[in-house]
Amino acid sequence: MLSSSVVAAEGAIPAGRPAQAAPVPWPELREELRLHRAGDNPDGSPAWHVADPVANRYCRIGWLEFEMLVRWHLGDAAQIAAQIRADTALQAEPADVEAFAAFLRAQQLLRALPARALPPRFGWRWWLQHYLFVRIPLVRPARVLAWLAPRLGMFWTRGFLVLSVLAAVSGLLLAARQWDEVRAGAGALLSWQGGATLLIALAFSKLVHELAHALTATRYGVRVGHMGIALVVLWPMAYTDTGEGWKLTRARHRMAIASAGIVAELALAAWATLAWCLLPDGPLRHALFLLATTSWTWTLLVNASPFMRFDGYFILCDWLDFPALHERAGAHARRWLRRVVLGLESPVPESLPPGRGALLVAFALVTWLYRLVVFVGIALLVYHLFFKALGILLFVVELWVFIGRPVATELRAWWQQRAAVRGSRILVLLLAIGLPLIALLLPWPTRVQAPGVLRSAGEQAVYAPYAGRIERLSVSDGQTVQAGDVLAELHAPREDDERRRALAVAEGYRRAAGGAVGLDQDGAARQVIADRQSQRWRAEAGARATELARLRIVAERAGTVRDVDPLLAPGSWIDAATPIAWLVHAQGWQVEALVAEADLSRIRTGDAVTVIVAGSGHRLSGRLAAIDGARVQRLPHRLLADGHGGPVEVLPAGPGGGLAPVDALYRVVIEGDDPLPGRVAVRRVAVHIDARPDSPGRRWLSAIAAALFRQGAF
Repeated sequence: MLSSSVVAAEGAIPAGRPAQAAPVPWPELREELRLHRAGDNPDGSPAWHVADPVANRYCRIGWLEFEMLVRWHLGDAAQIAAQIRADTALQAEPADVEAFAAFLRAQQLLRALPARALPPRFGWRWWLQHYLFVRIPLVRPARVLAWLAPRLGMFWTRGFLVLSVLAAVSGLLLAARQWDEVRAGAGALLSWQGGATLLIALAFSKLVHELAHALTATRYGVRVGHMGIALVVLWPMAYTDTGEGWKLTRARHRMAIASAGIVAELALAAWATLAWCLLPDGPLRHALFLLATTSWTWTLLVNASPFMRFDGYFILCDWLDFPALHERAGAHARRWLRRVVLGLESPVPESLPPGRGALLVAFALVTWLYRLVVFVGIALLVYHLFFKALGILLFVVELWVFIGRPVATELRAWWQQRAAVRGSRILVLLLAIGLPLIALLLPWPTRVQAPGVLRSAGEQAVYAPYAGRIERLSVSDGQTVQAGDVLAELHAPREDDERRRALAVAEGYRRAAGGAVGLDQDGAARQVIADRQSQRWRAEAGARATELARLRIVAERAGTVRDVDPLLAPGSWIDAATPIAWLVHAQGWQVEALVAEADLSRIRTGDAVTVIVAGSGHRLSGRLAAIDGARVQRLPHRLLADGHGGPVEVLPAGPGGGLAPVDALYRVVIEGDDPLPGRVAVRRVAVHIDARPDSPGRRWLSAIAAALFRQGAF
């Protein structure tokens, strides 16, 4: 039997042999395992690390588990628990020993493992579960890092840290003064060229990140086993194996290794931002912008998050000196859920100071919610990265592996404990699940909402017939005019010059005709030709005069002037495509709205409609007059486009300049007799149509089926 003092030192854990009298074979420990003394737990009790040199990982155990390992050679749970009670102040039970044996088996630390416990590597099941993150070790950099670490020591000094903070503050202040350039540069990243260069910048910043981890670990005497490439959603990224950092007994040293990557990326972002603000335009400045934006966003949004197993998580674990935070918090949260939902009082996973358990439950719930959002986002990314059939398959696998399977495992545990749940709890649980399902399936009287533009039922757009200069603008916004009133007078110098030239040419031919009579040869013929040319040019002058008369713009019918361009004044030039104003009637209005394809079957002509005018909250009551049978290929007005403040996402403008919506939308026409509100002829509105009752569940299923059909899944 090995004494406790010997096992407490660094060394191998004796595998031991099962006792001869044991009726059931006792599992043996693997011979290559090592035991290392760790720092004390927060409650002051001692702790140890069980190291697995083959897998290059470790498990942290407490005092009770250590005493079990010392007596593992006894080969019987009851004997081990009895001797621990006799030799120590710990009150061990055989169930504790059996639970610890199950833990060792799950961590693959025992020799007697079932064959099915080791999953086949690189099979199709392995790839389905690991294709999002695969590590490929490439180099063993221990010697190079040992040579580099002392030569790059200046980057670990307090002076460099202070300078980096000053650079960050200065760079961010200067960048804030050039915010327009920052927005323009960020917009350029949305193209495929910008995305490719962004990925290159991300790879460089990650290389600096991993080198910082490796060099910091080397400075603290931790061997870096290897460095290589990690395929994140099949995209290569650098990674560093600092798994032996657990050998450091001081938590702040482990935290320094974990935080080195984030600190290095923030310093890189700080200096890149400052350099971008100071350098002139050029390729180097563009590269620094990419480096700065990549380092800031990736570090703050991804690496610093404690809810995924990135640097922020390990920093938090070392700062609290609370390893396996996710697993331990999850155990407390599952116990809390079972107590709240099922009324089951499960054993406390571990003894903690007052209030610590509630914090762990809250942390686990936030982590689950965060991971739900992240994993759904990753599933959507995977769906769009591959061709549609494979994308849908991987989308479903992703949701099942990271969301569906953990939920199914917990529900299976609930089902196994159903006998201990009181009937009232089961009834409440069934009601909590069934009522929302019934609410989803029942048809509810709801309204269909749609964006639209409001116009007068009768209106006249006042345009210039062709480009010209405004001589007089006779109306103002809100003025009432009668039919035939002059609205504006324009002058077109080119047309006037052409009219005068035609008159001059006609006069010249007239004089030529008069002189042709006295000619001896062909005088009469020349006179006829000159007269005809004179008549032609006089007709041309008359046509030009008629065109010039169109520059005197009059009202075709009585109405009110709306939307007079405030930039127009006498002397201003205007083209034929720019409206000068709108002439609308006092009564009657019309709305062109865009209804989603899923809501089209719920509306009929004649349905009551409420129209809310944007910006004023004014309500109008009308009726649905017409529904188009084909989807809209072009927006009825640019006010509806997202680039002009509207809610409709549009495709890039085509050769004709029309704005085509991204989604399948159908135009409907709404009419009413109320007076138009305000002094604007065209207004953006929100339309609410009293539609037929429908269930949300049916709409969701229809949307899913439509998406699958569009993507060619069937």
